[in-house]
Amino acid sequence: MSNRFLRNKDIINQKNLEEVTIIGAGGVGSALILSAAIMGFKKIHVWDMDVLEEHNLSTTMYPQQYLGMSKTEASKEIVKYFGCEHTEIIQHGEYSIVDGLTPCVMMAPDNMEVRKIVYMNWARNPMRTVLVDGRMGALSMDIHTVTPWRDNYLEKWQPSKDIADLPCTAKHTIFTANVIAGLMLSQIFNVLHNRSYYMYIYKSLAPYITQQEGLVIPETYGDNNVKETETQTRVSKSESTSNVWSTQSR
Repeated sequence: MSNRFLRNKDIINQKNLEEVTIIGAGGVGSALILSAAIMGFKKIHVWDMDVLEEHNLSTTMYPQQYLGMSKTEASKEIVKYFGCEHTEIIQHGEYSIVDGLTPCVMMAPDNMEVRKIVYMNWARNPMRTVLVDGRMGALSMDIHTVTPWRDNYLEKWQPSKDIADLPCTAKHTIFTANVIAGLMLSQIFNVLHNRSYYMYIYKSLAPYITQQEGLVIPETYGDNNVKETETQTRVSKSESTSNVWSTQSR
């Protein structure tokens, strides 16, 4: 019997980690894919249209020898490199035809319109479980988590044209990408394991500021049927908090 997940056996139920969709395989996406595979997900659907270029090397998890590969192919190779034979990577391309999403979705594309397409597709799935949307700048991030019981996603959505664009170098750092990927995966973990979670999380890293809103506390009814029944709000405010809508790149 394999001891691969021995250190996690008392907290992460591997039976809950069957299948997940990840939209975007760039900085945030590459960290999500690798971490989800190491965590134990058995099947990961990866959507991205881009090729790995040299300027991506400072903001993604991919090694230099993957240059010229599609990011979906690179994600497949890096999971294999880390010995995650238990994980199958299924590659997808064009965002505009994203369809047939799994019940569990994480996304970090580079514009708001793709986010809406993904959300609307996920919302039509009667078996949907959780969608986590991660948005980031170079030093800040915000995370939106929706479930069938707690869904205010469209209230928080704006078109890209209404959001001030950041300079290219202000959109991404490797440390912010890794922090937001870890937080997004922890949100997925919380929902899949019937734990409490926040519907909205904002963090700045320079200086460190954190804000959470909408604490959802699940209540279990027989046979592990979960309905989220209580919502509380806790907010840590700071005059330094920036406009969260500026964080949308991956």
